[in-house]
Amino acid sequence: MKKKIKIILKKDHLNIGQKGKITNISPGYAFNYLIPNNIAEIATKNKIKHITMFKNIKNQEIKAYENTSKILQSNLEKIKKINIRKKVGKNNNIFGSINEKDITNKILKYIGISIDKKQIKVDNIKKIGIFNININILHNIQYSIQLNITPENI
Repeated sequence: MKKKIKIILKKDHLNIGQKGKITNISPGYAFNYLIPNNIAEIATKNKIKHITMFKNIKNQEIKAYENTSKILQSNLEKIKKINIRKKVGKNNNIFGSINEKDITNKILKYIGISIDKKQIKVDNIKKIGIFNININILHNIQYSIQLNITPENI
């Protein structure tokens, strides 16, 4: 019977697994290839405890992020449309353009929650009209809001 040793992967490896995985490997493979190439390290009791602690912290952060995103989604559902008033020039063109910062400021004003501008996807808007904007709440959840650009009365 072959004796195997426990190792912790420092990098993703095609045959063994992803970074942070604890697995049993033959000693020759570990000492001759994985450890010298800085792909893995020997798993001690403290290192295993350390990795499980970091995995638990990461899972808690993911759960907290999911909870805040659910709150954000429920608050965004209260907003049906966003109105922005801009000065108008010729051919219904507005001065400047509408960007993510304008929209995040309006959402902050309406619901009191700050959204990262990276979560908002806006095309280049330079005219008066009605547009749809997409807000990426989570990596798989998107929310669409109607954006009304109206002329400012002078």
